[in-house]
Amino acid sequence: MHKRRMIIWSAVLTAMVAAGLWLSAPEYRLMVRECLSERTLAQIAIPRDSDFAVRFHHSYDRAFFREHYHLEAHGALTLTRMSFKSALNGQGFDLGTYRSLPDGSAELADIDRPVKEIVFRLGSPDLANHTLVLPAGEVRLLDHAQAGDLICITAAAQPRWRRWFAPSSAAKAQHTEKQATPTTVSLGKRPAPAQEPR
Repeated sequence: MHKRRMIIWSAVLTAMVAAGLWLSAPEYRLMVRECLSERTLAQIAIPRDSDFAVRFHHSYDRAFFREHYHLEAHGALTLTRMSFKSALNGQGFDLGTYRSLPDGSAELADIDRPVKEIVFRLGSPDLANHTLVLPAGEVRLLDHAQAGDLICITAAAQPRWRRWFAPSSAAKAQHTEKQATPTTVSLGKRPAPAQEPR
């Protein structure tokens, strides 16, 4: 009987240790902030060592433009390439290697530049409509901020247990001046985004 109890308690202790290690393991999130006020607008879970992009509609060429990023295993961000269906009017793009693609689009490849944060002015829905394209789905940033806001995006690691204590709401939360807590965006139940040209 004593031996059986020892086995049971050992199993319980092992399970508790395993659960503690699992809960304390880091999970990565993209933290979307309004740069000037430093207010967090949204927290978006993303697997480490994965790719994502910022997509917008180019105001000059009226065509898509995407900046592609990689979240490294240690949590750093790298700008890997840009893809577009644009003549790159009005800007001096000197990064990477220019390549024309069979579908009529093009890319600036092999950029591989580390970035501390992603910064841009959020455009209107008809001219830019900035959207985060992630492995699990898409997040339209105008659902969390207003056109004209200066947006900063960084990566942050949090222990897994914080997931149950973070504020949550629907992915399409309306942005208001009184909003005090960030939206935690869950993409698990969203349909996969439609395939786009590279």
